[in-house]
Amino acid sequence: MKEIDLKEYFLRFKSGDKEAFTEIYDELKKPVFTIAYRITSLRETAEDVTQDLFIKLYISPPDSSVKNPRAWIFSMARNLAIDALRKKQCSDIDEIQIADESAENIDEKIDIEGAIASLSLIEREIISLHLDGGLSFAEIGKAVGLSLPATYRKYKGALNKMRQKLEGGIL
Repeated sequence: MKEIDLKEYFLRFKSGDKEAFTEIYDELKKPVFTIAYRITSLRETAEDVTQDLFIKLYISPPDSSVKNPRAWIFSMARNLAIDALRKKQCSDIDEIQIADESAENIDEKIDIEGAIASLSLIEREIISLHLDGGLSFAEIGKAVGLSLPATYRKYKGALNKMRQKLEGGIL
């Protein structure tokens, strides 16, 4: 769904078209969940964050002044996940739970999620906002409070750490 389409869906929803919200939900639930999961590393918490976000969107959708609703929504997901993480006061995970259990190669998915879980919170945020949320490095930098070059460096560094971990290196 393009930004123009997303804005149109929100306008339709504000005008009373409940199906427009269903379309928004269907389009964004998976990336929102994935962003929340990668930040919290807890499936139940990510599900709660996803539910909370869509309830907030339903009650108070973004107004027309929001230029990029997709980035706005993913920033909201990030903030809610960080808040939930602070409430739980934990960032480590004992078992890796998989967000999409229908993956063809579960072992590979577990390895990738393990590599992501080994990253710092800011690195997980940047990776997830870029790969799952489709945000540009400029949008991510704005959301996490870093400059564009710093955001890009952290992204590349996180990818290198993941590559090392996946190749059997120790982080």
